[in-house]
Amino acid sequence: MTFLIDLLCGETIVLLAGFVGLVVIQILTGEINTEGLLYGAKGNGSQYISPERVQLLLFTLAFAFQYLSQLLQKPAAFPTVPESSIALLAGSHAVYLGGKLSALLIGRE
Repeated sequence: MTFLIDLLCGETIVLLAGFVGLVVIQILTGEINTEGLLYGAKGNGSQYISPERVQLLLFTLAFAFQYLSQLLQKPAAFPTVPESSIALLAGSHAVYLGGKLSALLIGRE
């Protein structure tokens, strides 16, 4: 029975690695467009680097890598996500949405 569990874990890792590899290849070849990912547009058409988007991306990636590292340490069970991590991620999203709302109300975008 442990052989089947080990086989399933191995196949899952290979599948996820394949998905990640596919996305990375598509980003590098330009099939997935990331141009302007961190930029916002002002009302006059000019672009600026959006600090809300940068912090949202960094917090999301940090959360994902933390979760993945916990999963790789104990692959037999899903790790519990601390409430502080969820609150931090929710706060990050709130900052992003607050920036979007202020841009909408002020007319920056």
